[in-house]
Amino acid sequence: MKELFRRLFHRPVLGIEILLATLLTTLLTLAMPMYVIQVLNRYISYGFHGTLITLTIGMCIAALLQFCFRMIRTKMASAVNQAPNDRLSREMLTLISQAKAEPMARISKPRIQEALNHVQTIQGCYTAQTLTGTLDAPFSLILVGVIYLLSPVLAGISLLGIGVAVILGWVTILRSKKAGDDFSAVVSEHRGLNFSAVQSMESVRAFCAAPFLMEKWKDQLTKMSALKSRLTDYRELSQTMTMTGSALTSVFIYATGAVLVVQGELSVGALIGANILSGRAYQNTTRLVQAFFSLSRANKAYKELAGFSHLPLEPVTGTALKNYQGKLECHDLGFAYPNTTTPVFESVNIELAPGTVLGVTGDNGSGKTTLAKLMVTLLEPKRGKLLADGVNLLQMAPAWWRRQVMYMPQEPEFIAGSLRENIIMLNPDLDEQELNEILRLADLRSFLDKTPEGLETPVTDNEKNFPPGIRRRISLARALAGKGGLAVLDEPTDALDKKGVEAVYRILNHLAKTGKTIVVFTNDPNILKGAAMVLNLNKKPVPELVRKPSMAGSARRLS
Repeated sequence: MKELFRRLFHRPVLGIEILLATLLTTLLTLAMPMYVIQVLNRYISYGFHGTLITLTIGMCIAALLQFCFRMIRTKMASAVNQAPNDRLSREMLTLISQAKAEPMARISKPRIQEALNHVQTIQGCYTAQTLTGTLDAPFSLILVGVIYLLSPVLAGISLLGIGVAVILGWVTILRSKKAGDDFSAVVSEHRGLNFSAVQSMESVRAFCAAPFLMEKWKDQLTKMSALKSRLTDYRELSQTMTMTGSALTSVFIYATGAVLVVQGELSVGALIGANILSGRAYQNTTRLVQAFFSLSRANKAYKELAGFSHLPLEPVTGTALKNYQGKLECHDLGFAYPNTTTPVFESVNIELAPGTVLGVTGDNGSGKTTLAKLMVTLLEPKRGKLLADGVNLLQMAPAWWRRQVMYMPQEPEFIAGSLRENIIMLNPDLDEQELNEILRLADLRSFLDKTPEGLETPVTDNEKNFPPGIRRRISLARALAGKGGLAVLDEPTDALDKKGVEAVYRILNHLAKTGKTIVVFTNDPNILKGAAMVLNLNKKPVPELVRKPSMAGSARRLS
């Protein structure tokens, strides 16, 4: 409820307008029972057609006004919710795109997907209908007040019926909440299992994992079915109690009112009008219970999202050099992952002048990818620092620095969009001639010529259907499209055929010829032979740096 009223009065003028519209809508609700009372008491008693015509015209005007006020109020309520819902989406997108990589990596992808589902749950709960349903309930006391003017006894019966409806509805919500929480937990677990199965379909087949999956699926589906059945029972119980409560309230109002009519204390018109008013008030109360149910779901989703709020974000501001020259330095650089006993490496000291080629070699797990991510600021050093043209990378605006780096990760990842959009993502203004040259260098042209849509081929599911070599060529082209002064290439020849390897050699020669600083992480002897310096990460804990003075800092041409 706090969040609901925070949204309502975030824009005070609009909030007051919504309250006024609710008041007017409630007052116009009185038109129908007043019409019934007047028709039964005045027209039927006296038979004057002018009275009926006047009352009918007035009722039609009131109905039209109520329709207009309700539609206007709904639009205003939508406007109240739109900004917070949009802000929540932006915050989640910011979290995904700007959260620091190391703490974010400790959260499973299915859980991140669940967080996105929680955002949709909140947006689906905080709607115009939830807001108006919540506001209509307290204003229904006006309707009960009018019943009191007609008959205090009937007003008491109406209040009793409303009170019982609220209590029973609240009890139903509390009982269904536990089942709903359990159901959400099982659904989340089931989605995680499905996600892993879809991501590893070949492994499922190759290693005959179907029986294992089927056993877990059966267990999860049995739990989900039982919990879903329980939730259905609670919903049906709630609806049945609502209908029964409404019917019983009407029965007692008519039974009591009939006695009052016979005693001459109440007219027939007033009795029917009181029942109509009671029905409207009761209906608004049941809408309030439904709104509470939606808000409880949204509150649970907010609590789940709170677990992401502690994640530190990358800075959006920082130093931006006028012109990056390509110099890169490591000063006493060290890194260790959390909950590990030994560092990946420490005391790395390197100074790369602009145009220098550094080869970084090492076994799997020696830290090649870790060092590459440090250079792209996807990770932060645990000790020491990295400098670009003498400026600490941690002081630079991350987005600006990454535009200076032609980065090819070891495991390429792509987003939903076309091939063109994925390649030019870092440099959307890349002209067609430059793009075609990049495609030629990356040896992608022959592949694109065989695809019906070429560069407009849609990329879906991280495009795992592409052969590994093609994925790496696309990743290489994406790196070249950045046109930065520093190239950081992680295992560029991995999974490539002979033509692909030759393309990598050509690109390295091209980058060296154009004066780019190159850091290439590889065990390819040809590339290491052509590097001016080689950093061996197999030497622990301090890597060994081998310089080749005869190359004078430049790369030897690769064949």
